[in-house]
Order: sequence, then C-alpha cells, then structure tokens
Amino acid sequence: MSGYDRDSITVRDGSHRSSEDAEQLRDPHRYDDIIHLPHHQSTERKHMSLHDRAAQFAPFAALSGYEEAIAEEVRANHESEL
Repeated sequence: MSGYDRDSITVRDGSHRSSEDAEQLRDPHRYDDIIHLPHHQSTERKHMSLHDRAAQFAPFAALSGYEEAIAEEVRANHESEL
C-alpha cells in the first residue's frame, strides 16, 4: 500500500487532510463568530500612516546603479559593433 487514504485530500502545502477537515475548510461560515469583532489597535505604538505602510511594500533597488551600468554596457557594445 502506498499510504494513500481515500478519505484524505492533499492541500497546497503538500500536507494531507481528512475529508472532514476539507469539509470544514469549504464552510463559508467558519468565521462568522469572529468576523465582526473589532480590529486590535495597539496602545503601545502609534498607528502607521498609509504612506509609511505603502513604503514598506514598495519595490526597491537591491543593487543601486545596476540598471544604469547594464544600459551603459549595452550602449558601449552597440557602438563598438558599428
């Protein structure tokens, strides 16, 4: 036997769940008891502005100047071919 259980499913992370667990995951009302609870607001820290929050997820140049160096190399190679 390969260890395959007819009454289980494989979820995205590769783990196996019973069909009973799968049924609970499909239940659209599984969070009805908590969905309308108030969102936690820290009393220790000031709320971060939307601008600062957005900056956390903005793309950044890990190698500053890389794009310019590549563009210069392409330009130099193109000129040498002429």
